[in-house]
Amino acid sequence: MTVEEEIRRIDTDITKLKIQFDLYFVGSVPKPPTYQRDALDKHLKKLQFNLKSSGDRFLYNSVLNKFNAYSELWMKQLRVKEEGAHLHPLARRQAHQTASSAGASGGSNGSGSPAAHNAARRRGAQRPGDPPMSDSWRIPTNRRDEAALKKLYENFIAAKDRVGDQKKPSFDAFAREIARHTAAIRGQVACDTIDFRIHSKDNKVSIKAKPLK
Repeated sequence: MTVEEEIRRIDTDITKLKIQFDLYFVGSVPKPPTYQRDALDKHLKKLQFNLKSSGDRFLYNSVLNKFNAYSELWMKQLRVKEEGAHLHPLARRQAHQTASSAGASGGSNGSGSPAAHNAARRRGAQRPGDPPMSDSWRIPTNRRDEAALKKLYENFIAAKDRVGDQKKPSFDAFAREIARHTAAIRGQVACDTIDFRIHSKDNKVSIKAKPLK
């Protein structure tokens, strides 16, 4: 393997590592991949002594800058996550209530408001010829927003009730699926938030995701 091929392989490994960190921050995996990060760091430091051409040095510096930028971001997010875990229970409860209030008023075109959702529940099943019904919820990609996830899940189940769909996942299974979609999308598109839209048409319920920068 040439030096250039080795650098490009490390670049691919950095992208894979980013996806693993994304999965951790949205709560899909229990532990951060710090061991893999440290191993890549050592590999990069060792590789710098094998650079012989200006092309190799340019490519190496580009990949190194990418790794350092991600590492700095991951460290900040780990500190935020750790500080949040050590909040006093009263502070956590207050933060949760604040997030719940924000989540209740979220969504596009005002569809996230409590009144709008209550009205949607009262509409009953969708009739033939009606326009597709949809609700939108925004989920951050760098952390697990429990309040927003629960609101999205509740509205997803409510949409299934409206169309008479009895196949309903548990909240944990639903959250894991959203986490997988979030990590997959962020691995392809740099985004801080993903807009998840609940779409109902022809008595079928689906969820569509759109990255927001």
